[in-house]
Amino acid sequence: MTKNYIVKELINEMKERIPQGQNLANYLTDTLYMGKEAVYRRLRGEVAFTFDEIAVISHNLGISIDQIIGNHLSNRVTFDLNLLHSPNLFESYHEIIERYLRIFSSMKGDSNAEVYSATNTIPFTLYSSYEYLSKFRLCRWIYQNGKVKTPNSLSEMHVPEKIITAHKKLSEGLRKPKKTFFIWDSNVFQSFVKEIKYFAGLNLISTSDMMYLKNELQQLLIDLEHLSVKGEYGEGHELFIYLSNIDFEATYTYVSNRDFQISLFRVYSINSMDSQSPQICEIQKNWIQSLKRHSTLISGSGEAQRIAFLEKQRSFIEML
Repeated sequence: MTKNYIVKELINEMKERIPQGQNLANYLTDTLYMGKEAVYRRLRGEVAFTFDEIAVISHNLGISIDQIIGNHLSNRVTFDLNLLHSPNLFESYHEIIERYLRIFSSMKGDSNAEVYSATNTIPFTLYSSYEYLSKFRLCRWIYQNGKVKTPNSLSEMHVPEKIITAHKKLSEGLRKPKKTFFIWDSNVFQSFVKEIKYFAGLNLISTSDMMYLKNELQQLLIDLEHLSVKGEYGEGHELFIYLSNIDFEATYTYVSNRDFQISLFRVYSINSMDSQSPQICEIQKNWIQSLKRHSTLISGSGEAQRIAFLEKQRSFIEML
């Protein structure tokens, strides 16, 4: 039982992490330099993967073997920190975004797909397609890694085309789950505005950057207003936005579909610490559900509370 479980977990992890659109058997054939039939025997569990084969797979796909082995042991749960593999910051950033894209791509066409997220700042998936807002997020992260010099301007910042494309796909991916639940602090825009003002004070963004950021934040708020009134992204993909009446100290996310579930905790600005442990996923889902009970629904209903929330966020944006 344990052996079969570990092989199944390894296969699930490989399927999640191989390049999008690629067949697992073909990927292993090329990676392990072996014939198709030998690969299929391993995937069927008839022949065990050797230690060397698992080491190659783990290295190439960034799979934590500790997590696969540890998840079936009682009272032991491992978390993946998704540490960066490339010395190039743009490449590392792209790796992180691509991992989020793989999670969302598993939602497509699955009527059971759900996302729960409780956050005290604006979710990046909502503004990843905005040019200056996404540039600011990237600039802030690069600065925290010590690679941005002052003075700096977002308008002059070159972002590789594959990152721009990944940002747009991330925005589209957000609309794939059948149901999405957001629980927000009532001051979600305030923290973002404070960061913009702080970075402007450090000469890391220019005066014109501030204007573009302000305009995009105003447009984002208009887009959120339309979404919250409808209570859906369209085509039956429901959206529930709640305003929390209590404070919470971190960003918690739970994603599930018919065959997969994962819990994520935001760390290091744009990264996540995550676990696919059924125990942790159940705890995470229940925690977010408990926050929902202490929150007010403003999408599709709660018109008075929605109007008050939007006006409050506009006042924060006007501070720029």
